[in-house]
Amino acid sequence: MDWGSLRTTALNRPDSLALTLERLILSGEVGGGSKFPPERELAAELGVSRTSLRDALRALELKNFIVRSPGTGTVVVDPRQSPQANVIASGLDVESASLAQVMDVRACIEPPVAARAAANATRLEVIQLQRLVEEMHLNQTPKQFAELDRVFHRAIALYTHNPLLPRLLDRITEIIEVSRSDGYLTPARQRSSIAEHAAIVDAIAAKDPVRAHEAAERHIESIQKRIGALDD
Repeated sequence: MDWGSLRTTALNRPDSLALTLERLILSGEVGGGSKFPPERELAAELGVSRTSLRDALRALELKNFIVRSPGTGTVVVDPRQSPQANVIASGLDVESASLAQVMDVRACIEPPVAARAAANATRLEVIQLQRLVEEMHLNQTPKQFAELDRVFHRAIALYTHNPLLPRLLDRITEIIEVSRSDGYLTPARQRSSIAEHAAIVDAIAAKDPVRAHEAAERHIESIQKRIGALDD
């Protein structure tokens, strides 16, 4: 990982630094089991003070994104993983499920997940979601947009603060990658998805579970209609 490439003046704020590091974990760029460089070295590479870095790492530690211990250093954990979550996820048969069936599962799960995120997401987590939506506006290729879409939905599940839900949704994601392929991710669908994502985030920011549920429901219904139209 080229930590120096992350240098920006905004990183001098611990909140911004915490969001940047969290994003790397959310996207998988820094995966579970990875070790951060020693604090002095990492602060120098990022161009921030050790105090700002410590504050940012403390925020990540409180959210169970990392574990810090003397002698071991700072290690990234996967907050989605738990023995219980793996048992639940293993019950989904990837081989036999059709895309329509999996989208139906998404329709059952994702609206309540968005509602729970609206009840539980912190101010910084809302900012992270807003940043993801803003990034989707930047003329992304279908591949880049698909990755942002995956991170966006993973983040919402994580922000419920229930580790079982992200693992379950990750398992579903393994099956639905076809719906994020170039053929489905047309410019029109990207524009629609951005608007739908923004509506979900607005509801989460307003701490309105009912509106978040409805916005996520509309988003899944929209995807189902587009997939159906393309497959006709």
